Amino acid sequence: MKAAVLDPVRGEFELREVARPPIRRGEILLRVAAASINPLDTMMRHNYGERLFKWLRRRGPRILGLDGAGVVESVGAGVRGLRAGQRVMAAVMPFRSGFYAEYVVVPAAWSAPVSASRALDQAAAIPYAGLTAYQVLRAAGIEPGRATGMRVLVHGGSGGIGSLLVQCLHAWGAWVASTCSAGNADYVRGLGADRVIDYRREEFSEVLNGLDLVVNTVAPLDEALEEAPHLSVLRRGGCYVSLISPTLTLADKLGAPLGLAAAGAWGGAARLRWKLAGKQHRWTYFQPSGDRLRELDEWVDKAWWQPQLGERFTLDQVSDAHRRVERGPSTLAERGMEAVGLVGMQQVLRAVTAQQVACVPAREAEQRA
Repeated sequence: MKAAVLDPVRGEFELREVARPPIRRGEILLRVAAASINPLDTMMRHNYGERLFKWLRRRGPRILGLDGAGVVESVGAGVRGLRAGQRVMAAVMPFRSGFYAEYVVVPAAWSAPVSASRALDQAAAIPYAGLTAYQVLRAAGIEPGRATGMRVLVHGGSGGIGSLLVQCLHAWGAWVASTCSAGNADYVRGLGADRVIDYRREEFSEVLNGLDLVVNTVAPLDEALEEAPHLSVLRRGGCYVSLISPTLTLADKLGAPLGLAAAGAWGGAARLRWKLAGKQHRWTYFQPSGDRLRELDEWVDKAWWQPQLGERFTLDQVSDAHRRVERGPSTLAERGMEAVGLVGMQQVLRAVTAQQVACVPAREAEQRA
């Protein structure tokens, strides 16, 4: 099969013929029709988290791609509820071989059927962003459909995860503020944000207060992890949930065992410090789940949120697609994308007959460039 294999030294992808992966018990072989490119993918291209992931990865070519959609080619022993020929979306952990290939092996428990009304490229934009947003809402104790009266700040509302959260929380009755660039302000308002803050011109901590929830999806430009401003805008009893933790950075710097221990100590101290201030502190992480994917698919049908796509590239242009993400989405938003008339939440690799193409977002991702 063809796959975009990462050369970890040069940080570039090469289209190669590689062996089709074998299926183990409880797994499915998926013929890839679409695969999204997430900010974490672009970071992993530069070996982010590699000192941990290398101990967990199976031997073989390094193929990235955290999520996607396609058609089940075959199923392993013990698989129930999925069959050959079925359209499926799925996500994998960062240490597994991913979706930048014609075929990928995925645990059946991390997969879910795609609704008949949903295009596969649209379905490919659901798993990683959706599952991560689900973890945020779970950490904050918010039940689906029940956020009436809450006051919430979502950092990075034009990114994949941020845009999903803005849509859902608005649909569920919350008052939602969000940070983004000026070029994306109208887009984020259109998602349902009641107050949009241009992070280049305003400090959110100077214009907001008394919030029930603050969600941080935006990594800092450097490795500094400054959380105090978020503490100041929360009411007593309020909750701060962040996707940005030092876990993988510390693992890369100190080695996996010591780095994980240091991150655990850091997180424990932060939770204690915030608890003493009468507020809650949570770091949350992406976690694959087929059951939650089924629920997220229902959220789309209920019009609580809609995945959105952007420009496409061929599979042999994955390096170009990554560079497009890395150089900054605000320029893309201001210029607009001509390839498709949709503003982008994520990048998507979509199969067209024998070719695969990538879709780049016309809006901000979680990483500021």
